[in-house]
Amino acid sequence: MAAAMINKLIAPITLLAITFSVPIAQAAPKSPDIRLIASPPESSDFSIALGQQLIRAIYQQCGLTVEFLEAPPARSVTLAETGWADGELARPAHSVNPDSELVPLEPPISRLQLVPIYLDPAIPHEHSLDAADRIGYINGYRLAPQLLPAGKQGLAAHSTEQLLRLLEMGRIDAGVTLGWDAQRAAAVNPKLMIGAPILDSPVYHYIHNSRLKDAPCLSLALQGLKDSGYVDRLNNEAISAPQQPSTEPLVTSDPAEPLK
Repeated sequence: MAAAMINKLIAPITLLAITFSVPIAQAAPKSPDIRLIASPPESSDFSIALGQQLIRAIYQQCGLTVEFLEAPPARSVTLAETGWADGELARPAHSVNPDSELVPLEPPISRLQLVPIYLDPAIPHEHSLDAADRIGYINGYRLAPQLLPAGKQGLAAHSTEQLLRLLEMGRIDAGVTLGWDAQRAAAVNPKLMIGAPILDSPVYHYIHNSRLKDAPCLSLALQGLKDSGYVDRLNNEAISAPQQPSTEPLVTSDPAEPLK
């Protein structure tokens, strides 16, 4: 009942914020110990759910409560870059607009790999994407389209599970996803092959410049969780957890124009 009343009070303020283009993180009244973090939907890939668990743990150690503002991956980072949230869940280095007010929190959470996945045994392990004409990637992974070989046709999907379905249906020749999610998908379909990484990069939690006072405590909390093995356990869980069926539409966009 109390939550419903709060939502009724906040909804008009949120509408006003959108109407007058005022960042919601500044317009919506909230407790000073609450941080609004933009994130892809928890249901999109299991690695997102574990990422949210980690970010909550980091902020809790600093006496802060996280509320996630969930949006598709492309919109999630834009919400944070434009000040509609206090931070963004996690992104590889150099994938955030350098002109935005987002700052990477040191140390990096972990290392992230983008890898090709495919079912055709004729596709080689090295330079896998060179042998594929139609390549799927997760919409909102900003670096993925830039890493595709020139002249290939791209198809954007919501999740790794959907990439696997597109492969099984013969709609794409290869997909690009996170290494953790690729290994989980291979457990679902043992015929799935994983190519050599096309990107290996540190991945950071990003905070908005207006919340830089939080950074020293958050950095210490993150380092402590890494030293304790907590982050490694989450990474292992991201690989070993069972795949959950998706209820989202299969594809978010039509085949893209061949990349120049």
